[in-house]
Amino acid sequence: MMRFLLNITFLFVFCLALSGQILPAISLFSDMPIQYNPASTGCKDALAVGFKFRKHWTGIEGSPSTQVFSAHAPLRNPRVAMGLLLENENIGATNYTGIFLNYSYKIPVLAGKLSFGIKGGITAGSQSSILLRDVTDRAFNENNNQFIVPNFGFGTYYYEKSYWAGFSIPRFFGFESKGSGQYHMVHDVSCYEYFITGGGIINLTSDITVEPSALIVLSSVLKSGFTINCIGAYRETFRGGLGFRSSDAIIIHLGYNLNRQLTLIYSYDINIGKMSTYTSGSHEVNMQYKFGYTVNTSSPRHF
Repeated sequence: MMRFLLNITFLFVFCLALSGQILPAISLFSDMPIQYNPASTGCKDALAVGFKFRKHWTGIEGSPSTQVFSAHAPLRNPRVAMGLLLENENIGATNYTGIFLNYSYKIPVLAGKLSFGIKGGITAGSQSSILLRDVTDRAFNENNNQFIVPNFGFGTYYYEKSYWAGFSIPRFFGFESKGSGQYHMVHDVSCYEYFITGGGIINLTSDITVEPSALIVLSSVLKSGFTINCIGAYRETFRGGLGFRSSDAIIIHLGYNLNRQLTLIYSYDINIGKMSTYTSGSHEVNMQYKFGYTVNTSSPRHF
């Protein structure tokens, strides 16, 4: 019975997300900013390919699972960059997949670059009644309802060698069902989700650096909140640190840079909220590979 109620809860939250453009939770937001801010496209100053896998609330049937693939790079004109973002998420009986193209334009400002970015694409999804066969509402008994809707986003991003900051609205549109089983696109400015981010690198010694970062999410649909991380690096190889998500989780980060191009990092969320009774935590794995590495090796950027 508890699993059934939790599945219904997930679907209810997901319905809010559909109408409110809510993005899935992110523990390590600094390594793949392209996921929520299109203006960060090309910020690695090289062709960067990344993959993220996240399993939310392990131990609970139907809990969210997210996979993200990104690829972005500056073009021949160094002020212009393009990127590709693929997202897939499963929540209970619902699955959606999104594909987006990003474009950013950079302007030299002081010692860094000020970037403006937009993204556009589509989200395709389906809902199955397999896990909801005991629900009498006909909206849940429409098997495998499918939908395709467009979406767009906007952001600004400033970065230089040792710090970065950004603001973005990842999605302008949402989509919802009013009980017929058919989804349609909706637009409501009051449902926008605003992302404010910032961070940098502090050199403590020639071998040790510290990377503090913060993500603030402002939303009228779900409760606004923040995530802060502090990750240390030793000789540009070993990475580890702690994070905190407001009223939700303490985060442990462990990472390893195999070389100047390939980075792996694992994040584990220890739930401290109401869900801590039902789950053993959440897992997130990030992998990134940078081709044609051009950043000064004495101070590599992970943002």
